[in-house]
Amino acid sequence: MTAVARLFPRDKAEQLFKTPTANLANNGSAQHPDKRKAGGHGPTLEDEVCFLLDVDPDADSVDGPHTPAEWWGPFAKAVHRWEVLMGTAAPVPIMFGPRGGVKLAPKFAEWLMGLPNGWVTDVPGLTREEQIGRIGNGVVPMQSFYAFRWCLAQKEFTEERNDG
Repeated sequence: MTAVARLFPRDKAEQLFKTPTANLANNGSAQHPDKRKAGGHGPTLEDEVCFLLDVDPDADSVDGPHTPAEWWGPFAKAVHRWEVLMGTAAPVPIMFGPRGGVKLAPKFAEWLMGLPNGWVTDVPGLTREEQIGRIGNGVVPMQSFYAFRWCLAQKEFTEERNDG
């Protein structure tokens, strides 16, 4: 962790979204992050997208490689970088819920985790809550690949040292 902290000093880092979690599906309505912090809790991904972004839930999806930077506020740099890495524009991050309130869009959580479009959200019969729960219980495939590769390299290094 110390090496990572040196590579990415906190004072130089751009703001990143929270990771989707399985409990977002049952967490109740989003709250402004300041209110959540005042209650002694950290904001959720849903809090961030519902209160800190300037995007309309009815906004059209973007056909180009990037979404408008003004949608993302303090997260613009991170979203742009992830759009480049993913090779696709971010989906609209919010949607209207059944009672007209704004909620986290499962397509955005799916994209944020680096999953192929529709990997979870096109599974027939899953409710929004079930989609969010499955996405939140998952891993970022690119991250797990590199972690697994690192573990294999460490194993091979250890074996070479023990054999020599």
